[in-house]
Amino acid sequence: MATNDLSDITGFVLREFAYKETSKIIEVFSKDLGRISIIAKGALGKKSKTMGVTQRFVKASYSLYKSGKDFYGIKEASLIKSYSKSNKNFDVILYKSAIADLLLRTLDQIQIETVYKLVDNTFEAFETASSNQINIFLAFLLKYISFSGFKPNLSTCGICGKKIKSNDVFFSISQASLLCDEDKNLVRDRVFLTKEEFSYVKALLYTKSEDLENLRPPENYNKITRLIIDYTLERLEIKRFSSIEWVYKNAKERN
Repeated sequence: MATNDLSDITGFVLREFAYKETSKIIEVFSKDLGRISIIAKGALGKKSKTMGVTQRFVKASYSLYKSGKDFYGIKEASLIKSYSKSNKNFDVILYKSAIADLLLRTLDQIQIETVYKLVDNTFEAFETASSNQINIFLAFLLKYISFSGFKPNLSTCGICGKKIKSNDVFFSISQASLLCDEDKNLVRDRVFLTKEEFSYVKALLYTKSEDLENLRPPENYNKITRLIIDYTLERLEIKRFSSIEWVYKNAKERN
């Protein structure tokens, strides 16, 4: 696609920050271009026409022009979805912040179309869900890491290849896999999962976004939250960041 004037660029605002006195810079994950940086001139002004389309976590369509080497400017823009319900929910704001920060650190151009659809489905699921939003967040992480080439092996032992038939299992982050009874002691970072916990993890990975609210989190979902987050960060080789720390803390307090 040409990089001068661009029309109908649809995307999600992942980050916003003030620029000069009345303007903003926003980081947008777009369907066509992936991650782009946009200067929204006058967006902080009292009579701004772009305030609504530059808020974090909204979905909007932009007509853009090239503004310098690394930025675009806005010619016209229209709001597609404000997600007004979910963007008022404290837990969901935490989850969306962690998702946005993760994308900004790891987004690969090869993944644009698939990941864009995942973000679209995830934000829509957050908007319609009235409970169990943690399911939507954890499912996003598992699906995102799988699209990135690190889908966890939930069927066989990562060391010997034996099919795992037991209900209670061990999972290793370093092996990205289950472990059989014979090999589990060879790995220090093994985590024990009950039948309920293991079934929950599998359901997160394979359930459609719109149905995730109906999954019942296990009693100790704080353990599962930490496991999935740690697995995601380890596979992508990134350190913990502030928004993900808040998710850790929130899960611990709620559990």
